[in-house]
Amino acid sequence: MRRRKIWLALLALLCFIAASCVPAEDDTAFPGEAVDGETGENLDEEPVDAAGGPEEVPEEVEETHAQPQTGQSSEPSEAETPHTLKLTLYFSDLEAIETGATGQTGYVKAVTRELPNTKAVLRLALQELIKGPQPGEGNLGRTLPAETRILGLTIDHGVAVINFSSDLLTAADSPGGSLGGTVFRESIVYTATQFSTVDAVLVQVDGEPYSDGHYFWDKPVGRNEL
Repeated sequence: MRRRKIWLALLALLCFIAASCVPAEDDTAFPGEAVDGETGENLDEEPVDAAGGPEEVPEEVEETHAQPQTGQSSEPSEAETPHTLKLTLYFSDLEAIETGATGQTGYVKAVTRELPNTKAVLRLALQELIKGPQPGEGNLGRTLPAETRILGLTIDHGVAVINFSSDLLTAADSPGGSLGGTVFRESIVYTATQFSTVDAVLVQVDGEPYSDGHYFWDKPVGRNEL
């Protein structure tokens, strides 16, 4: 009987020691924390956004918040956002082309238009270039055919990549010859680089580098390269 009491006492002592080894609730590792040297990551899980659904990763970065260079570092609040904005467009200066007397911007001349406000300001500016000069804007000529379409537009690390349709090269009023190509480059580069997010421009036609037989646009061009 005494031996049995001793074994029961030892068994109770062992149970007490085992219970004291169980980690307290504060020691429990939560998802994302390291446990015994592991990272806690589940490589089979999809990334989840703040809303709880699968995170969608865009295939390309679309131009969104390019703004004219005004010298201001912050964007206005929603209540202060103006209904219109002013964009500078560069069309061919017909007088400079006729006389050969170029100005500071070469064979193109700037005009300003007040347009409905939008975040996609570069796309809007290009669409206005495609529309061409309007009555009352002076002795100007278009630099892109009216049939031209914008197939793609991205801005990445200061480089705007603009993908135009083949109408740019095949339309009846397509900019032709070495002078026409120069005017086209000046028009696109000066117009696009007015925005703080654009330092240089790369133009494509149907996804391939622009080539008019005189100029092959295979690298970004900024104002300093014109």
